[in-house]
Amino acid sequence: MLPSKTKDMMNEINETRRRGDCFKLLAACFYEPGRSLLIAEKVGEKLWLLLDGQAPDAARAGRDMQNGLQELDQEKMSVDHAALFVGPFELLAAPYGSVYVDKSRRVMGESTMIAGRYYQEADLSVTIKEPPDHIIIELEFMYYLCSKEASAAENGLEDDSRKFRDIQVRFFNDIMKPWIPHFCKAITGGTDNTFYIHLSECLGHFMSLCENVYSKNMALVE
Repeated sequence: MLPSKTKDMMNEINETRRRGDCFKLLAACFYEPGRSLLIAEKVGEKLWLLLDGQAPDAARAGRDMQNGLQELDQEKMSVDHAALFVGPFELLAAPYGSVYVDKSRRVMGESTMIAGRYYQEADLSVTIKEPPDHIIIELEFMYYLCSKEASAAENGLEDDSRKFRDIQVRFFNDIMKPWIPHFCKAITGGTDNTFYIHLSECLGHFMSLCENVYSKNMALVE
């Protein structure tokens, strides 16, 4: 039987990995959509299973994402994805943080540069051709930080584990929290696509879960 402290540590590591997996799955949903792949990979169902019990509303939205895919064809998914996130016309839900938080309301604002500095702090370079505050990059960065924290904890590297948790807490609160709720509202108000509506709901409820998790650590980093 494992000592209580060890069991508690393993539970925390597993929770960190589950949270990271949610960030990764949500990021995958914002790429140019491949309907058949999303169905085959059961992305919505995986989110439902990961979040069930911790965030019931987010879990339900994940399940509804999977159901929504069954009602949509590839053309509808592609057209709506472009209208919301890509263009060429005015974006209905711009996937860049600076559009929502900077006074200039434009891409590549001051907050974009701040996001980029976090990646440098974590010894990462962004290789995709998007600004550092793109929704996919931010979600995948959080997946990376969760993964690194959990791996360090498993290997007894307490300083490294604390380092990656510290960056998570600050990045979530300073960079993601100010804009993603507004982004979710823009998606919901900008489309009738059931997959993207439920995706925005899942992301929004997941953000609330993460806010509770990371708020517990704020006093440690202030």
